[in-house]
Amino acid sequence: MNGTAKEIKALLLEAGKTVSVAESITAGRVQALLTSESGVSKVFKGGISAYQAPVKVELLGVDAALAERTDCVDEEIARQMATGALKLFRSDYAIATCGYAERPDGNPYAFFAIAQEPGTILHSERIELSGNRTDVQQEAAQRALKTFSNLLRIAAGP
Repeated sequence: MNGTAKEIKALLLEAGKTVSVAESITAGRVQALLTSESGVSKVFKGGISAYQAPVKVELLGVDAALAERTDCVDEEIARQMATGALKLFRSDYAIATCGYAERPDGNPYAFFAIAQEPGTILHSERIELSGNRTDVQQEAAQRALKTFSNLLRIAAGP
């Protein structure tokens, strides 16, 4: 995964852009993976792990009624978390994650969203996951970063 973080750093540096993160299901793993690359402080503004609905509502601007209806696990929640992170950290891009790492039916899943200033959603997706809690969290973080890297590569052009 360090290769992905290295590529993200290089692409953001080249574009003169920054990124921030808002996490729930991944509990800081997106930030940890991103910051595994030396010198990333030039492009990484910061992040928040927001597990509880009131935190998502107050700090990230998530709609309270939607949060209550969906238990804060929904594609629109991820989108709102991403646009909230853009505002909170004043970054050019933001990545957000939410989901269930463990479920009674044994089918964990996550949503992630990637936003670009001024609040445009570049990508959002539901992903099905498997494994134990740690595996699920790690896979969700890796998938979000890989997608972000791909989007940056496309934006950079040939």
